[in-house]
Amino acid sequence: MGKIGFITVRYGLDVTGGAEFHCRMLAERIAGQYDVEVLTTTVKDYTTFIPEVKEGNYELNGVKIRRFDNNPFNRTYYEQLQKKSKKASKIRRLIYRLNLSNIIFPIFPIWNYQKDVEYKLMKNYGFYSDNLLNYLKEHKDEYDALIFITYENALTQLGDFIAPEKTILIPTAHLESMLFRSINSHLFTKVGFIAFNTDTERKMCQKIFQHKLAPNDVVSVGVDITSASKEEIEKVKDHFPKQYLLFCGRIVEGKLNNFLDYFLAFKNKYNTDLKLVLTGDLFMPKVEHPDIIYTGFVTESEKTALIMNSFAVVNPSIYESLSLIALEALSLGKMVIANKKCNVMIEHEAKSNGALICYKSENNLHKILLELIENPSLMEEKGRAGIKYVSENYQWDVIIDKLLAVIEKFKLKRL
Repeated sequence: MGKIGFITVRYGLDVTGGAEFHCRMLAERIAGQYDVEVLTTTVKDYTTFIPEVKEGNYELNGVKIRRFDNNPFNRTYYEQLQKKSKKASKIRRLIYRLNLSNIIFPIFPIWNYQKDVEYKLMKNYGFYSDNLLNYLKEHKDEYDALIFITYENALTQLGDFIAPEKTILIPTAHLESMLFRSINSHLFTKVGFIAFNTDTERKMCQKIFQHKLAPNDVVSVGVDITSASKEEIEKVKDHFPKQYLLFCGRIVEGKLNNFLDYFLAFKNKYNTDLKLVLTGDLFMPKVEHPDIIYTGFVTESEKTALIMNSFAVVNPSIYESLSLIALEALSLGKMVIANKKCNVMIEHEAKSNGALICYKSENNLHKILLELIENPSLMEEKGRAGIKYVSENYQWDVIIDKLLAVIEKFKLKRL
C-alpha cells in the first residue's frame, strides 16, 4: 500500500468551505486503497488565523491528520506587502482582459517580475506554517503523491516545489486578480499534474499559462450526500418556513454579492411568502429582517434536510471552480439559482438543461423567482434534469479512477 499526503489549510467536520470539504471527500475515499495523511494547520477561522486546535496527530474517518501551528500573523505587515505586490498581477490581468494572452503569454510564459515580494507575501500569510513545510521537506520521500488543495494559499505556493515531480495540484481556480501573480506562472507550470474541476477552469488556465501549463485533465469531484433522518426532516418542516431559498457556506459579502439586497427588494416589491435561510459561519454584519433566517453551523445531515425542504438553493458567488453545494442540491432534485457573472455556473446552466439557472441583474433575479413560484411543474421538471446531470457527470468511481491513475504514473516514474 502506498502513501498519499493531502495538504490543505483547514480540515475537519466542523470546517465550512467547499475546498476543505472537497479535500475530505477525496481523502476518505482514497483511504481504503492508500495510507492517507492530511497535513493541515491548527486554524479554523480564516479571518483571525488564531490556532484553535492543539498541534499533533489525529484521526477522522480512517484518515490520519497531522496538525501544525501556523506562524504568528501580522496583519499590518501583510497588508503592506499586498500593496507592494500588486503590479505584476495587474499587468498580467490587463493582458488577459485585452485578449492579448495568445500573443504575449506564449512568448513570455514564465514571469519573475515581483516574484520575490509575492513569495514574501506568502510567507506572511495567515495560514503559513514553517512547522508543516519543514515536516514535508523531511518526510517527502515517504509519500507516493502529494495533493495540494487550492492554488492561492501559502502552503500550496511554497509546498508544491518540495517534490514537484509527484505533486498533484487541485487549484480550484477562478478568474480573480491573484491568479495573475507571477508566482503562479511557476506553480502552474512546474507541478507534476493539475486536476481541474471543470472545462471552464481548465480553458481559463490554458489561456493564461499557455503551452507551459503542466500535464492536466478535468478530474472534478463526486457528490456525497449524507442522509437526513426522518426526525431531522420533520424538524425542518416544523421549524422552518414552507417556502425558502437556502444559502449554505461562509456567510461573507464576497460570497453573497448583493444577494441580500436583491432579495429584500424582491420582498418589498412582491407579496410572497418566500424567505431566505442562511447556514454557516457569519463573517459579515448580520442583517436583521423577519424574512432572513440565520441557522449558524449545521451538520451534513441537517444540511441535507434543509436542501430537501427548500424552494431552491442559491449560490450568488462569482468565484467558483465547481460549487459542491450546487451539485448536492441538483442531485436531490432541487433547482439552483446562481450568478451569471460566474463562468463555471454558466457551464452548469448549459449542461444541466437549466436545472441550474443564472441571474444577470436584480430585476432578472426577481423575474426568475416569480416564474418559479408560479410554475411548480417547471421546477419538478428541472429538478429531474438536475438529478440526471449529476448522475451522468459526477460519479465517484470515474473520478477516483482518474486520480489513482495519475498517482500510479508517479510511482512508475520513480522505479
